[in-house]
Amino acid sequence: MDFKMTVKNGDFIRIDYIESVDGQVIAATDKDVATSKGIFNEDTMYGPHLIIVGAGQIVKGFEEDLIDKEIGYSGKIEIPPEKAFGTHDPKKIEIVPINKFKDEKPVPGMRVGVNNKVGTVTRVIGRKAVIDLNHPLAGKTIVYEYKILECIEDRLEKLKAMIKTFARMELEAEIADDVARVTVPWELSYYKDWLMIRRGLADMILQHLGLKEVDYVEKHTGEKFKAEIVSPPAKEAGAEEAELSKDAESASNPA
Repeated sequence: MDFKMTVKNGDFIRIDYIESVDGQVIAATDKDVATSKGIFNEDTMYGPHLIIVGAGQIVKGFEEDLIDKEIGYSGKIEIPPEKAFGTHDPKKIEIVPINKFKDEKPVPGMRVGVNNKVGTVTRVIGRKAVIDLNHPLAGKTIVYEYKILECIEDRLEKLKAMIKTFARMELEAEIADDVARVTVPWELSYYKDWLMIRRGLADMILQHLGLKEVDYVEKHTGEKFKAEIVSPPAKEAGAEEAELSKDAESASNPA
């Protein structure tokens, strides 16, 4: 009998996908697709996307659709707002004096932090700005066309995939006696964001690989190293909100 592997919670899978809203492509894992649709971004890391099923990296409806699908499956799903980015809540509209914004003058479409919350400026009326605190895609049906490419089973390969995905760099790594040992260039200690990234990465490694410890070891060589530092492992929107919330707190509590 031919048994085919299916996706379950906790699996590490790689997928390709195209994300669309209102008939317009807004994200794609394939560089050529992104370029052809006019959404190419040089700061985006293109290629198959690592998903740890059940970790909440993607919207609930998409994650649910992956369960029990066979490796190699291709399909399309429309996800209603309730299982995507939520319905649009009119109670999450606030009017804020523009003197709350120190650095930039608010304009429609700008993402801003206000009172430890993140929103989008929809209108500016006189000395006040109307802020929509809903997610930008709230109330929208999200369409995904996707293919499940593979399921990673080897624990070391899972570790390396997590490092490449969440730190956006390839680092030497090994696992022995349930301890992950990650070797990093000493220059990374000069990057402020690396301190947050390594903590978030270690937490994910411990949670999803069942290890008891993560050790970071500095490596000193004569070679120069250039890091592409990104936000700590988290949903992209969450990382943005954390940063904007800091700005909002500063604006709300001037020195």
